[in-house]
Amino acid sequence: MLLKIDLHVHTKRSQDAFTDPDIIPQIAKERGLDGVAITEHDMPSSYRSEEILIVPGIEVSSRDGHIIALGTRDAVPKGLSADHTIELLRGRNCVIVIPHPYDISSPSVDPFRLGNSVDGIETVNSAMIPFWLAKRKSEKAAKALGVSMVAGSDSHIPSTIGDAYTSLDVSSPSVEGVLESIRSGRATP
Repeated sequence: MLLKIDLHVHTKRSQDAFTDPDIIPQIAKERGLDGVAITEHDMPSSYRSEEILIVPGIEVSSRDGHIIALGTRDAVPKGLSADHTIELLRGRNCVIVIPHPYDISSPSVDPFRLGNSVDGIETVNSAMIPFWLAKRKSEKAAKALGVSMVAGSDSHIPSTIGDAYTSLDVSSPSVEGVLESIRSGRATP
């Protein structure tokens, strides 16, 4: 079964975003999405929906750049090294993604610095600058490291939800199905 999930969405709980979480299900359905991952800055997502699949997550501000953890509702301290942040996340059975590497406008971790300690690299982020160069470099890194390529809009406003998404070949339409799809390389940005 294929699911279309925007794996990087912020709501007004993130200080720099303006989307009310209650309108996300309607927007997602209008855009043909099966769900979204809500990845607030430095705070876990508690939002749930009966209408679409919500993957809980967090975008952690490590000392070395942002790291997304999918499948966790637990807080992670910000300001730690990327290695220490990932070490903490590994014990939580979540999927670890490096968002927007090579984007000149966002704090990013160099994927090669982390090697295969991550599960995926966000190779398509609709907010990346410069988009094509960052996309090409991100794809090259994901291939070299043998990790999944994923996509997310990095939406901070309602109109950009679904501008980028990941097609996931899942065994079940569930959070665990999404996580397993990314871990096993059955994700297409």
